[in-house]
Amino acid sequence: GIMAEQGQPANYPLRQQSAEGQFSVRGLPPRVHLDRVYMNGLHTLLPFWITNDTAHELVVELETTGALKVQEQNANWSAVGAAQREAYVDVAPAVADGEVTMACSATIQREYSEVFNQLGGIASVRLAAHETAELVLLFVVDAADADGGDGQRYEYETFRGHVQVRAGADTYVVTLRASACRTVLEMDPPTSRIYVDDCVTGRTYERVLRVRNASAIGLDWTMTVVETTDSASLSSLQLLDSDMQPLSGGHLGARSDTQVLVRYTAQAAGEFLCRFLVENSNDPANARYWVFRARASQRQKPRRVELLSDADISFGDCTSGVWYSRDIRFKNVSDTAVVMRFRVEGNTAGLTMKSAVRADGTDPGASDVPALAEALTPRRASLADDGGSEGLAATDDIASEGGSAELSSRATAADDGAAGGSGAGGEAGRRLAARGRAVHGHKAALFDELLIKAGAVRTMTLALMGNPISGASVSAGQFARQSFTLFCEASTATGAQPTPTPTPPGMAAERSAERLSVPCTANMCTPFVRVTPALLEFGSVDVGTLKSLWLRVENLAQVEATVQCKLDSKVITCTRVPITIAPLQSASVRVDIYPRRINARYRKQIIVRNMHNRHNDNVVEVRSIHVDRRRVAYHNLFYHTLVPNNEQNFVDFGAVPLNTRSLRRVNLHNVCRCPLSIEVAADAADAGAFAAYVRVRLRDSAGRLTDAARHVARRLPLLERQAAMHSNIERFKERTAGEAEARPPGSPSPPHRARAALALASGDDRLALPPDMFIDKSIERGHVCLSPFVRTRHKSTLPPSLAYLDVAPAASNAAGSTSDYKHVVRIREHRDADSHPAGALLLTLPRAEAGATPDTGGDDEAVAGVIGRAEQILDEIIDRLDMVPQTLFASPEAEDAYVRRQVDLHKYIDLLEESGYLRPARRVRLAALGTEPIIVMLRPAGAADRAGQRFDGNLYFRLVDRPGDLATYADKAHGTAFGSTDQLPVRRFLVQASLLHSELEIGQKSINVGNMQVDEPSHKYLVVQNRSETPLMYAIRKTGSIASGDIRFADNRYGVVRGFDSRKVGFVFTPSLNGVYNEQISIANVLNAHGSKRAALKAVVRRPTKFYIQSLHLDFGEVEAGRRPSGDAQVLAIKNMTAKARRLVVRPQAAGGGDAGATLEARFPADVAAQAARLVDRETEEKIEALEQKLKIAVRKNRAEKVDKYRAKLGKLRSGGEQAAAQAAQAQVRRLADDRQLEVELAAGGEASIAVVVEASAGGRSGSALRGALVVHEAKDTDNVKVVELTARLKGQERSSRQTGS
Repeated sequence: GIMAEQGQPANYPLRQQSAEGQFSVRGLPPRVHLDRVYMNGLHTLLPFWITNDTAHELVVELETTGALKVQEQNANWSAVGAAQREAYVDVAPAVADGEVTMACSATIQREYSEVFNQLGGIASVRLAAHETAELVLLFVVDAADADGGDGQRYEYETFRGHVQVRAGADTYVVTLRASACRTVLEMDPPTSRIYVDDCVTGRTYERVLRVRNASAIGLDWTMTVVETTDSASLSSLQLLDSDMQPLSGGHLGARSDTQVLVRYTAQAAGEFLCRFLVENSNDPANARYWVFRARASQRQKPRRVELLSDADISFGDCTSGVWYSRDIRFKNVSDTAVVMRFRVEGNTAGLTMKSAVRADGTDPGASDVPALAEALTPRRASLADDGGSEGLAATDDIASEGGSAELSSRATAADDGAAGGSGAGGEAGRRLAARGRAVHGHKAALFDELLIKAGAVRTMTLALMGNPISGASVSAGQFARQSFTLFCEASTATGAQPTPTPTPPGMAAERSAERLSVPCTANMCTPFVRVTPALLEFGSVDVGTLKSLWLRVENLAQVEATVQCKLDSKVITCTRVPITIAPLQSASVRVDIYPRRINARYRKQIIVRNMHNRHNDNVVEVRSIHVDRRRVAYHNLFYHTLVPNNEQNFVDFGAVPLNTRSLRRVNLHNVCRCPLSIEVAADAADAGAFAAYVRVRLRDSAGRLTDAARHVARRLPLLERQAAMHSNIERFKERTAGEAEARPPGSPSPPHRARAALALASGDDRLALPPDMFIDKSIERGHVCLSPFVRTRHKSTLPPSLAYLDVAPAASNAAGSTSDYKHVVRIREHRDADSHPAGALLLTLPRAEAGATPDTGGDDEAVAGVIGRAEQILDEIIDRLDMVPQTLFASPEAEDAYVRRQVDLHKYIDLLEESGYLRPARRVRLAALGTEPIIVMLRPAGAADRAGQRFDGNLYFRLVDRPGDLATYADKAHGTAFGSTDQLPVRRFLVQASLLHSELEIGQKSINVGNMQVDEPSHKYLVVQNRSETPLMYAIRKTGSIASGDIRFADNRYGVVRGFDSRKVGFVFTPSLNGVYNEQISIANVLNAHGSKRAALKAVVRRPTKFYIQSLHLDFGEVEAGRRPSGDAQVLAIKNMTAKARRLVVRPQAAGGGDAGATLEARFPADVAAQAARLVDRETEEKIEALEQKLKIAVRKNRAEKVDKYRAKLGKLRSGGEQAAAQAAQAQVRRLADDRQLEVELAAGGEASIAVVVEASAGGRSGSALRGALVVHEAKDTDNVKVVELTARLKGQERSSRQTGS
């Protein structure tokens, strides 16, 4: 067992005997936890002793695993004194499982020389009888041996090893677990630069630095002066701790920091520069330099320019090949315009910088990020002394203050090549957008000098991109810290006329230029990847067989890497989507091969591109042997698969959003001189995700029209008529509705409505319905989509695009019965409205009975015309239907037309399928040497979590007939002629796609306008949000009810929203009817029908008021009972709100009573209008007097803003009084017969003021509340009245008598 021995060091009390007792080990228990081990090159030495407990010589063998080794002699341990050995190892008591924790002194380990620790170890030791040997166990840490931990956060990592001591069959095993951590010293601010510009001699300036331990283990640090420009002035710079004591280093615990106060007292004019080294005592490689720089002058100089942004700029962790930017804002605080020039000094090796300036107040937006590369000026910063770079395993940058680089607008070809070769244009936009640092491209300007007017604020954007370094560099894949300074010199602009101010002698020269220093830093890392294996050997692969292998792409850098596979092959497929790999992680890429024909030596190359470091592109060679054991390649002897005109065995749909249909055409070309029949079957992991269709056949083998073609010819035009196509019809409705609103009431409609509607249609719009379908019924009946299956009574004027169709009334039959009415449609071969070719066909159709379909009989050309139109529609869908919408448009009108067109194309897919033109492909008949297209329709379904996945499906082809002329293709080797196609296997045709997700959200699902009046416009907006990376196409639709006509969208009703962006779509709501309004607005996602949203527009619409009363409550204060009149007179102000004269009646309402039965009744003075005018004038005069007093005070205090405000109010009051007097003079107030009512005549928009007094009845108590009312209504409309409440308080009798006697 473990026991203590007398006379041994106190820190080595542990002794353990072997299993058979031949030897004992002291200082090394069976289970050891070695704690607080440093991974910064400090090798831990753990001494232990082995004693021979036998009376004979013993040979002890030593075996170690992991990072352990044993040395018999170590010069580092031999140099440690006895006193230091006593405190070298700190031993903690054993825990429950018997593990003993031990920690070695880091102070002693720092004195070790690594050379002695690198010597080899021993495998055995020979011990005489009862002899004790001192050995040293070395623990040499390597981060690659760690079991876990986070190297980026510098946490503890675990290492494990074993030591086996054996003497014959007697053994002793030690299990060792070590907790090691890497110490990292950091500084705040990260720029490690302090600049004191334009300081004054004799004054003291203070700045604060912070030294921080970023690791989970303590460290010791020191600070020393490396370089200074003036050793005599070094005493003027003091470094103090929080207790104001001199500071030169110390100890920092885990995750702790300390403050360094930098105090500088300028002693002489000029520049003072001092560079310090802050070093991690546990790791000499982890050192940081910081620079102090000051410029002193004799006198204080007022600043011309102030820096409004951060004084220190940190670009953070950056990836080479990606642009990063920061904004710097300056304000001119002088009274003259200044010119600023910029220069960079410091460690800018390998950095490409750009700069741009924009006017203050612009709001950076993600949509303008792509313009940054054009707006910013490239310039490579080259220095005479680049100063190197630093990482965690390299020394810090020693900034060269002497070298400089001008930021200029002149670009070099090398810069363009560096920027373009990185392939990071799009990635730059994404990074800048994510950080919110984008620059408006249309507001950015190239510049050499920055001119700032007096009092103006300007913003300069500084962007940088690190150039990738080679993989042979020491810091490849690691962060390298680069610090530099942007010096900004401000001087008076040429021609500026400053305000004359007295200038002290000797200051003119000093004020020639003023400098601002902006320290900058960036942690730059170049991504490196490794691809394994470098050779993909598929071996022998059967034709028509899919075989897959995997590539492993490892990211060796401390930043994420983006890779993309590039290859040119019809046989090999792999993902082409960029793959982002996390730092120090890996990703797998599947490579599929599907041979089409025999090839004994197939060779291809796959290039795995590192998107941010093109020097690190990897080339993978692919080798395979294509054989045809099952004779699948013989399918090529019969037919070829062409996509669209290239022979290949797969079709790639590209990017397809979920829940959206996409079409591709695959042509089957018969290479035989006899017909073929092929069975087609679709197979996919998702049932119903894709299907194969064939077009309807117009004629059979005998040349007759097929019944299916006749059905399509009847069905398609009717479906097309019923469908709500958006291309032109809705646009025409919106246009005509706007013209109707703008047209004065009663004016006639403009002539030739059909011609005006036709002008809105584009000349190339072949598929859209005519814009005048619902305007002119004659043109509607004559449209190509409706004839010859609609009733036509007369010839109509058709638009030029439909001039090939001629509709004419047919002659009635002999009986003249209306039930036998027939239609005649002339279909001409040429689109010439003025010519009638001789070959024109008169098609006579009997009138269809209710519910019956007209019989086309021999209408070959009519049916062929409809089928031809369906073919044009199909071609348009395949060529123009976009799965990823475009985002750049010449104008809003072009964007609107584009989205409407896409909506139409999606609807036409339904029409072609529903009409029967596209039928499921089961068996395809190929004519001799003919070609038959197969339409593959893909509609992947699923939730958003499927986005980013790859869709894989298969089409299977099988020959089902027996070609009669295949004798020439007989297999002579096997002696078998292909008289039976059953010997041929099924051919597989691959269908692939990359799945995307399109998600639409709206900012507000309920828009409550509140209370409003009829014909009162209200401006609102909808916020359409795109929550996916794919551009979003939206379509805003209304219900089509009468109430929906009150909603008017000015523009952007159809549009495209970029990825993760939003758009405000404004509309005007003008209700035409009163009542409760609740209308639904549908916002459809064009690419995902399941993702449509609805917004409810709510309002309470009231009838418009015809007159307005300024106050519906008049308070008369205290009144006396039985006195007439009583109380102060009040003014009742009435205004006519309409455009015609109104006659109103004002009368008292029956008394509502009050407390104890007292009542209050309104009375009108004899000179009601004159007295009201006097009351109004008196109130206005009181307000004017109060404002004049305030105006005098503001003038006396020199408050210019308040003076202007009071004068504006005075002018408004005075002019308002004059207008009120003029309007009151126009109003006529007459008393009616009972002398208790008034009749007021108001002109259009006129106003009237009426004086009102009250009479209180007797019987009330003192102080009781009295109430009354006035009723105002139109003379001829007594239903709609407005009630004015009258209130007062009854005055006491005693108080009234006393006041009367006095």
